[in-house]
Amino acid sequence: MYSCCFIGHKNCPKTIEATLLDTLERLITECSVTTFYVGTQGSFDRLIYNSLCCFETLYKINIKVILAYLNKENGETYYDIKKTFFPDELTNTPPRFAIRKRNSYMINKSDFVVTFLNDSLSNTYTNVEEAKRKNKIIINIGDYDIKKI
Repeated sequence: MYSCCFIGHKNCPKTIEATLLDTLERLITECSVTTFYVGTQGSFDRLIYNSLCCFETLYKINIKVILAYLNKENGETYYDIKKTFFPDELTNTPPRFAIRKRNSYMINKSDFVVTFLNDSLSNTYTNVEEAKRKNKIIINIGDYDIKKI
């Protein structure tokens, strides 16, 4: 059984949905991924979460919504609160660094990293670099060539 997390830009086009659905189904059926870690900021995370919920009715998968903040707004509340988790490692993290540290937590827990990366001037790029250093299998559904990293 394997796990996967998602790292992407806060804003992403809805046009990636077909590619995302295909990627998720292949991860589940061909790669035996059963646990998925997803954040709570922006359209990328919302699209991931909603797509995973569709697959949850078809396959036995676990969706874990990882919060960046304990007592602060964690983005829109579109997710099932019963699926949320706040890592102890983030307890004393200043809000400025919380999302980056939450993403590192998810990368550490995962075998696969699905990213929506389309530029190198972002925290997403930094997180993808980290995943690469940790020898995670990276799947980019954006248009940035991760081989350049």
